[in-house]
Amino acid sequence: MNMIIRREGKVSITVGWMLVVMALLAVIVAIVLAFVINTWFLLILFGSLILLIGAGVNFRMGSRARLEITPEEFIWCGFVGRAHRIGWRDLDRILLPAPGSRPRLVAAARLRDGSIVEINALWVSPTNPANLFSPPDLSQERRTLVDGHRAFLSGMSR
Repeated sequence: MNMIIRREGKVSITVGWMLVVMALLAVIVAIVLAFVINTWFLLILFGSLILLIGAGVNFRMGSRARLEITPEEFIWCGFVGRAHRIGWRDLDRILLPAPGSRPRLVAAARLRDGSIVEINALWVSPTNPANLFSPPDLSQERRTLVDGHRAFLSGMSR
């Protein structure tokens, strides 16, 4: 079972493409103005460079923010910071959060050694207006985690 869930990462990628288009338009305007009016307008090219750097940052952030389910493990990662991963073979069970728990808590993973790791929705932006007015709906992510663990256990029993 391979599955990748992205939420606000799509927004970052869209913003990245918008910055690329703006940078291309700035390059065209700079070249036209440099030929028509004055060569000092070539300094606008530095602005397009800054736009391209911003686009690269948005592409990077958008591609990182995800919950990824693979046959061997699951990985959850936010816009910044390191990726968190737990192998299915190290997992005892997925514990669903109690009603009223933190809104961005997807589940808790109880490992075979008895420790519990909280799985936070790092890929869901806490500043998204939809998440400010109501808690995010993470039921699909919870089902995907449970289904991934079931698929691993059924593959192990064969």
